[in-house]
Amino acid sequence: MKNIILISCLLAGLSFGANAQKFGHLDVQSLIMNMSVLADIEVKLQTAAQEYQAHIQSMEIDLKTKYTEYQAKAATWPPAILEQKEREIQALDQGLQEFTQTAQAELSQLEQSLFNPLVVSVQGAVNSVGEEHSFTYIFDSSTGATVYTGGGTDVTDLVRTKLGL
Repeated sequence: MKNIILISCLLAGLSFGANAQKFGHLDVQSLIMNMSVLADIEVKLQTAAQEYQAHIQSMEIDLKTKYTEYQAKAATWPPAILEQKEREIQALDQGLQEFTQTAQAELSQLEQSLFNPLVVSVQGAVNSVGEEHSFTYIFDSSTGATVYTGGGTDVTDLVRTKLGL
């Protein structure tokens, strides 16, 4: 009876050892920050942001000019002109607020469209490394999703090589 239990334990140990899972981790954020295309993305984002900012500043100057004129002449204007100038200032202010929101949304969309190919590229490289090196799991240590790696294998260099970095 003891022999059967001993043999069962040995077989279980052998099968567990043969099917051992292989874990790895990498820092995706670090990989992306070191990609050469990141500089181009940053330039495109900065250029777009500067264009939006220049337009916003132009709108602010126009609003300030109209408001300054309103303050200087409000006491002398007839009620109809005064009311028209108030509506004009309110419309400019509302337009400025709407444009600022639109610009922020468009910059966010541009950032996403520029970064998406990088993310897809890194994910493809991670998948290739995982398959080629028989990893069961690879964790992204830059997101904090991995609580304990148990000294797992850092595959950052393997993925970096796969990406040609």
